[in-house]
Amino acid sequence: MEPIQKPNAKRSVAETAQPPTEARSQVFPMISLGWLFLRIGATAFGGLGAALALVERELVTKRGMLAEADVTEALTYTKLLPGSTVIQVIAYLGYKLGGWPGSALATSAFIFPSAVMMLLLVAGYVASAALPIFGLAVNGLTAAVVGILLATTYRLGRSNIEEPLTLGLGLVAFLAGTLLGINAALIVVGAGVIGIFTLSAATPDQEQKKEKSR
Repeated sequence: MEPIQKPNAKRSVAETAQPPTEARSQVFPMISLGWLFLRIGATAFGGLGAALALVERELVTKRGMLAEADVTEALTYTKLLPGSTVIQVIAYLGYKLGGWPGSALATSAFIFPSAVMMLLLVAGYVASAALPIFGLAVNGLTAAVVGILLATTYRLGRSNIEEPLTLGLGLVAFLAGTLLGINAALIVVGAGVIGIFTLSAATPDQEQKKEKSR
C-alpha cells in the first residue's frame, strides 16, 4: 500500500487563496470583459474617481472578480508611472483578469467611448463654450467629481487601512501632497520604503488576513 501523501503545509496562503491569471480569464470571457469595460468607459464621467467607483462596483461588489486590494494595488503601482493614471489602472486590472490580451482589450474598450464623444464635442465646442449654461454645467460636474473621489477614497481606505501605522502613513501622505506639494510618485516610493521597515513586524494572523482578502 502506498503511503498517503500529506498536503504540503508550506504552501503560502497566496498560492491557495488567489487563482492564477489563466483561471480568472476562463471564468471571465474576453467578450464579457470587453463589454464591461466599454460600459465603464461610456459612463465614467469625471475621470479617475468615477472610473474607480464603477470598477469597484462592477468587479468587486457585484461580480467578486477582484478584491478591493487589487484596485488599491493598481492605483498605488500606477502612481509611480507617468501618463494617465486611469488608463494605467484599467490596463493593470485587465491584465489581472485576462493576461496581456485582457489588458489590451480592457484598455481599448475603455478608451473607445470617450474618444468618440470627444470627437463629437469638438465639433460643437466653439458654438457652445460661449453660452453661460455651459460654464454652469462644468461647475456642477466638477463638484460631483470631487464628491465621487472622496467616496472612492473612503471605501478604499476603509478596507485597506487596518492599523494605526498605515493610518498614520495615509495622513502623512495626504499632508505631503496637499500642503507641501510633493510629487505623488515620491510619496508612494517613500511610503513603500517606510512600510518595508515598519510593517514587517506584523503578526502571522495579520499577514494571512491580508492574503485572504486578495
